[in-house]
Amino acid sequence: MNLPAPLRRGIGARPVLTRWLLAGPGAVLLGLVTMCAMTLWLPAGPGGVDNIAIPIVLMPLLWAVPFFYATLEPDLERATAVMLGATLAQGLVLALVLV
Repeated sequence: MNLPAPLRRGIGARPVLTRWLLAGPGAVLLGLVTMCAMTLWLPAGPGGVDNIAIPIVLMPLLWAVPFFYATLEPDLERATAVMLGATLAQGLVLALVLV
């Protein structure tokens, strides 16, 4: 992975802390950002509320997928890059719509 050298050194020096941060607050943050961004790219549906209701119902799954990925991925550098990239991508979508 092409992570910055200080980040790679930090991951290598503290793998348990890195995995804990990815599986704990990282998974929650990624799930929440994805849930908020889903309201923008899901169709509204016939009642006009599907784009709001479906992300709320799917929130446990949106949290569980990054949690288990961060817990089970053997390469912490890749897990960090994937989760950071997904969080930034969804956050960028939100930022562009809110500005």
